[in-house]
Amino acid sequence: DRRQTADTGTRTTMPEDEKTPLANANKEKEDLKEPLPADWKKENLNDAVVYNMKVSPPCCKIRAIFHHYGIKFTVVEGAKKDSEYKKVPVVVINGRQINDSHIIVKNLASILDGKPLSQEELKVEETFTFGAMIALEAETAANCGDLCSCAKLIGGVNCCLLSFFSCCICCCIPQGFYKRNPGLKSVAEYREEFATMLGDKPFFHGSKAGIVDVGLYGGMLPFHVTDTNAMAVMLSNDKISAWWKRMDESSPAKNKLFS
Repeated sequence: DRRQTADTGTRTTMPEDEKTPLANANKEKEDLKEPLPADWKKENLNDAVVYNMKVSPPCCKIRAIFHHYGIKFTVVEGAKKDSEYKKVPVVVINGRQINDSHIIVKNLASILDGKPLSQEELKVEETFTFGAMIALEAETAANCGDLCSCAKLIGGVNCCLLSFFSCCICCCIPQGFYKRNPGLKSVAEYREEFATMLGDKPFFHGSKAGIVDVGLYGGMLPFHVTDTNAMAVMLSNDKISAWWKRMDESSPAKNKLFS
């Protein structure tokens, strides 16, 4: 069972957190039952483990954040075996398990940016995680060519399977996104919402990119590197495309996320 350690090679031993189930882990969309220690700093984020899937947008979002802030972490492909929570991403830091990319961002904001998310930043994060990111997936799944491009990023046997069944997927899968997420808007609508939220600021956090900026950037990267039509729509607003260019120039995630 091989585990890839970002920036430090490959670790083959089982992480300590997987040997003993962690109590009090949160459910999806549920905040931590016990807040992270108030005195934790970035330097305290040791032995981080990210349970993930390589091209999953919420997983890319979390890996991008760790890369951006220089947090060394081990990647384990797939769900955490000893956890009741069967989705990804899951992050384990210093023996604390955090589930759900939105909850991970909320709880790491104070540590990585030195302050909790403002109401405006929280709104951007929620709009992306529970709206725009899903819309990007839905519209990509509805485009046969985009699915084939995404298959190349996955690689291996799954690449062949996704390419072969792409036309069938386009006919069947997209409707499920809308059934599971009533009220889901189009990528174009979310693009305009983000442009309004961004206003005249260079970043959603203001003059400097913060954890929400990095999370959005990372979550959108798999759609961008595969040249999906949905991502082209997202970037067809001048404010959003200018924000994207600034993120491209300021974040190391682009060169590390799929290496």
